Amino acid sequence: RPSTRPRRRIMLTAVLLVASVVEPKVHLTRRGVLNAVGGATLATALAPPARAGLFGPFPGEQPTDLGVRPDGGLKGCPETPNCWSTSGDAKHLIKPFTFSKPTSAAKDDLFAVLSSYPQAGVPKDGGVIDGGGNKIVEQSDKYVYMQFTSKKFGFVDDVEFSLQDGKVNIRSASRQGDSDLGVNAARLNYIGSELSKKGGWTTDLGI
Repeated sequence: RPSTRPRRRIMLTAVLLVASVVEPKVHLTRRGVLNAVGGATLATALAPPARAGLFGPFPGEQPTDLGVRPDGGLKGCPETPNCWSTSGDAKHLIKPFTFSKPTSAAKDDLFAVLSSYPQAGVPKDGGVIDGGGNKIVEQSDKYVYMQFTSKKFGFVDDVEFSLQDGKVNIRSASRQGDSDLGVNAARLNYIGSELSKKGGWTTDLGI
């Protein structure tokens, strides 16, 4: 019977090559490599420190061009569909939240809702989004910049709110990938529903 050693050697080389590309300082276990060569997944071959680097977190780079524009609006969106903005083009445009109360009261409502966004995430389609937590990165009198993190892979989305003349401009965007599987829209709709409970708000985003 033909020897399987050449085939196993080729597969082992492939495992090592992939591991070195994904994580140059990857750690491999002998048993894990043998299992991988025998048909197990690469995840089995990698020791825990390597698996952590291979499967997340993947926060990406924090944008350096966020913030309120001279016209009071926020940044638009790239061509990818994983972004919504009140300054977006036709494919990414959403309506702002509007309020019929003093700006100071609206600000209190908005800040209260954002600061109480569950760290364990919120439900969506039988699952949970933003299960990796959230944090307020920047906050001023009429502006809030937050980061929301997915639980499984540690993807980070950048979300901004800016109060202006009876409305709240909004932008929610994923840093990486293409489709967001509806996460950004679900997040904003949840925030909108919480604001609506406080009265004096219209939060139909149009998505």
